[in-house]
Amino acid sequence: MSQYATRLVEIMPDDLQPGTVVRPIIDHEGVKLLAERLYGISALELIELNGYDDKNFKIVEDPNVKNPLITTPSEHGYVLKIMNSIDSKDVAVVEAQNEIMNFLAARSVTCPKPIRNVYGHLYSIETIDGRQHAVRLLNYVPGDLLQDVPKSEALLYQLGEFAANIDTKLQNFNHSGLASREHMWMLTKVPLLDKFKSVIKDQERLDLVEEVIEEFKYAVVPRLDELEKGVIHGDINEMNVLVGLKPGGSNTDYRITGIIDFGDIQASYYVFELAIAMTYAIITSGDPRSGGFVLAGYTVNRRLPDDEYRLLKTLISARLVQSLVLGAYTRELDPSNTYVSSTERAHGWELLKKIRKTKPSEDGDPCAWKEIANEYLTRS
Repeated sequence: MSQYATRLVEIMPDDLQPGTVVRPIIDHEGVKLLAERLYGISALELIELNGYDDKNFKIVEDPNVKNPLITTPSEHGYVLKIMNSIDSKDVAVVEAQNEIMNFLAARSVTCPKPIRNVYGHLYSIETIDGRQHAVRLLNYVPGDLLQDVPKSEALLYQLGEFAANIDTKLQNFNHSGLASREHMWMLTKVPLLDKFKSVIKDQERLDLVEEVIEEFKYAVVPRLDELEKGVIHGDINEMNVLVGLKPGGSNTDYRITGIIDFGDIQASYYVFELAIAMTYAIITSGDPRSGGFVLAGYTVNRRLPDDEYRLLKTLISARLVQSLVLGAYTRELDPSNTYVSSTERAHGWELLKKIRKTKPSEDGDPCAWKEIANEYLTRS
C-alpha cells in the first residue's frame, strides 16, 4: 500500500470523531460586537448566510459612522467568517486560505479578499462560547448563485471551463499549510465514512453507502499515487459559484463570474476537483447527464487521461455518499442547520441509485459522460 493510502486507515483524530459539535455558537449581537472591536465596523445591516460548519454573516456598514480602520470601504459590504473549532486549530490552513484568495484575485479570478483587522492581521483567534474560533473579514462579492438560475448546457460547460481555469492557475500556488491538512470533506476520507454510516437507518440506502465505500477502497485508494496532484478548491458547487447575466444577452443568458468559500482548499488530485464539480452539477440539475457538459468544458482546457476518466463514476458516487452521510450526521447534531440537508432535498438518494444501477451498455446511459461531452462539443 502506498504511503498516502496508508494515511487513510490511520486512527481519526479525536476532534473528528462522531458526536463532536464544531460550529460556532454566537448571536447577532455578538457578531456586531466582534465586527466593531476587530474592524471598527458599525453594522447597519446584518444577514446570516449559509454555512456548513462555519458561521458567515453579511454586514453592511453604517455610512454615518466614521471608521478609521477601513479607509477604503467595500462597495457591497463585507462577510464576517467565523470558522469552526476544528479548522481554527490549524492556523496554517487559515493563512493558506487568505493567500489563495489573494493569489487568484491577482490572476483575474473574481473571489473575496481578506481585510486586515485592528492588529494588522488577516485573521484573529477569538474565544466564542468557550471555544477558539478563527475570525476573518472578507469583502462581499455580489452575484447570483448558480443554484438560483436556470442550468443550461452552455452554463454547465462554462462551469467545467471555470474549474479547469482555477486548477491551471493553482498549479503555480503552493503553501506549507496544505501539505498535511486533514479534513472529513476530502474525497480521500471516504473510507472513514464507515464511522458515520450508522446515521443511515434505511437498509437499502445503507447498502448503497457500503457498496460505494468499498468500491472506493479497492478502485481508487490503490491508484492514488498515479493521479496528477496539486492544490484544488475542493468544493466547486452550486452554492459557491457566482453567476451574472451576460451583457447584451437575454434574461436567462447567464455566465460564470466568480467563486466563494475556500474552506475546503487542499493538496489533492485534479480529477477529484472535476468529479466534485460534476457531482454538484448533477445534484442541482437533477440529471446525471449534466456531468457530461461539465466534463466537456473541463477537458477542452485540461487533459484528462483515460484511466482517470474511468474513476469518475466511483468518485461522483463517493461524493454523493459523503454529502448524504455527513449531512445526515450533522443534522442529527444540529437539527436547525438546514443547509446540511441540501443534497438530500435535491433527491440525492434517487440520483445515487440511478448512477449506481445504470449499466454502461444500456442505450441512453446518463452516465456516459464522455459521449455526452463529445456530442455537445460537436454540436457547439
